Amino acid sequence: MMTENVSLMTQITSILQHRQFYWWLGHVIVVCNGLVYFSSILSLNTNSVYYKRAYLGALLSHAVVIYNSVIAKDATINVNILSDENVHYFVIAFYWYSYQPIAVTLVPFFIFSIFHTLSYFRSAILPIIPSNTYTANLNAKIKHFTSTHHTTAMHYVAYIEVVLILGRIILGMLIFRTSVLALIIFIHFLRLRYYLSNYTKNAILNTTMHLDKWLLLPDQSSSSSPKLPENLTVVSNIYLSVKRLVMRYAGVDSIVSK
Repeated sequence: MMTENVSLMTQITSILQHRQFYWWLGHVIVVCNGLVYFSSILSLNTNSVYYKRAYLGALLSHAVVIYNSVIAKDATINVNILSDENVHYFVIAFYWYSYQPIAVTLVPFFIFSIFHTLSYFRSAILPIIPSNTYTANLNAKIKHFTSTHHTTAMHYVAYIEVVLILGRIILGMLIFRTSVLALIIFIHFLRLRYYLSNYTKNAILNTTMHLDKWLLLPDQSSSSSPKLPENLTVVSNIYLSVKRLVMRYAGVDSIVSK
């Protein structure tokens, strides 16, 4: 029994000595505080303290990864770090932490953290627990969940970022509750994600395709074309101008669906 206890304590100590544990702890903080925060919204008694704590967890987890990839390896910080998605998410997490709470911005971090929390628990925590039927079943369930739903979750995250978060920021600007700076920073974030993430790229292309169908009007140059209401023409022109501006900023010739 003493040998087993020493062995268990040795394994726990070993885990605590690795930076990966604190990366996992950051994700646990996101999940736990995210659950409480979203629950407080549903109960109509929103508590932004848990929102801030969740983002602190996100900052911790991404900071550990950045530290491991640069500082711990004595690597020189160069332009390549700007293409690291952990840097992108660290910066955007810091901005949302510093800004007034916007609940939907926390959802992508919450989803990421669920999968990271479960994966680390299965790979590092479960092995030190004495094996039995319960742990074996738990291991199988976690493996099935993460392997089955990971890709789908990443697709959802991309659409949440492109449609819900961007839409919420634009709506907030229109009613003077969100700053223009928030829109600029988030559009720049999406621009980087467009080039580095196929999930985000597909979400942008598919969303643009649907917006084109709904907001772009048919050619009115033909005399046989039916006369459309003036307000629809205004909306279409505004959308087209915004789309061209975004395309120019992103450095692409066109945004079309595959």
